[in-house]
Amino acid sequence: MFSSPAWLGWSLAGLFTVLAIGALAQVLAPGARSWAACRDGVTGDRESALAHAVMAVAMALMSVPWGNSVPALAWQVVFVAMAAWFAATLFRAAPGVPRWRSAATHHLLGAVAMLAMVSAMDGAPATSGDHGGHSAASAGFLLPAVMAGLVVYFAADTAVSGWRVIRGGAGATRAVMGAGMAAMLVPML
Repeated sequence: MFSSPAWLGWSLAGLFTVLAIGALAQVLAPGARSWAACRDGVTGDRESALAHAVMAVAMALMSVPWGNSVPALAWQVVFVAMAAWFAATLFRAAPGVPRWRSAATHHLLGAVAMLAMVSAMDGAPATSGDHGGHSAASAGFLLPAVMAGLVVYFAADTAVSGWRVIRGGAGATRAVMGAGMAAMLVPML
């Protein structure tokens, strides 16, 4: 589904698979904290790790040619459900909690980005050598505008997360996932 040279698609698939395994290890670790809240006070630790795992698996599959075998409707159901879950999480958050900086907001935007990609790809015929003539430009003005905004968000989030990592903090997974998301959205514009 991701229009790229084969070596880049397979490299991204490998990277996203490693990230998915790491996220699943966090979800399934016997000594891991329960569904306790993340530092943001909105999203649960395991809930956030599970979202990272689902996104990483989806991005890995979308990076390789046989990822096209997954029906667009299946992806749409997954990402609508994920978006609804994190929207509800934001709605349930305690008053005074900075929702816009929460992991729930980040995961909601990630689900919207994946949904936008899948929607732009839905019905676009695949051509030889790439994963389809997928372009949001044929979808009117709204979808390309949303995708451009998401590219800006994920590029900025990658920079901020990367800076935190450089300064000795956490966020390497978020930085890599954000970079991958921006890279997969740009060709769709």
